[in-house]
Amino acid sequence: MNWIQLIGSFFGSVGFAMMFHLEGLSVLWTSLGGGMAWFVYLLIGNYYPFYGIQFLYASIALGFYTEIMAKYTKMPRTAYIAVGIIPLIPGFALYHAMYCFLQKNMTDGKSYAWEAVVTSTAIAAGLLIAMELYKILRKVSIRWRLAKELENNK
Repeated sequence: MNWIQLIGSFFGSVGFAMMFHLEGLSVLWTSLGGGMAWFVYLLIGNYYPFYGIQFLYASIALGFYTEIMAKYTKMPRTAYIAVGIIPLIPGFALYHAMYCFLQKNMTDGKSYAWEAVVTSTAIAAGLLIAMELYKILRKVSIRWRLAKELENNK
């Protein structure tokens, strides 16, 4: 585990939280999401070498963290997503794709561009999966509690 990357992802998220004018503990909570997402990315990287799977699982974890913390802290989900997604953004691949295209190196440029597309798609899909699963689990939980309450009232 690379602790420097984890600390860097946390403080990078802190910078964006401050840029988005978050205050107080909301800076900490939203930045922990970014650090946690990068932790999951590194952890999954030990088992799956394909970067698309790593980003998918990291964004699923971020999505669940977002849903839980938004409810707990009564803040909008977008604050958690906007700050937490910062470490996952494929900036390296985008930069190198543009650089290679400018240098007329189309083969490497296409490779980096494809990496950026796969990464972005995995992030979007992971957030979507997590948010929909959370919504389904909440509905099931509410129905289960209502059924249990009705059973106790009989």
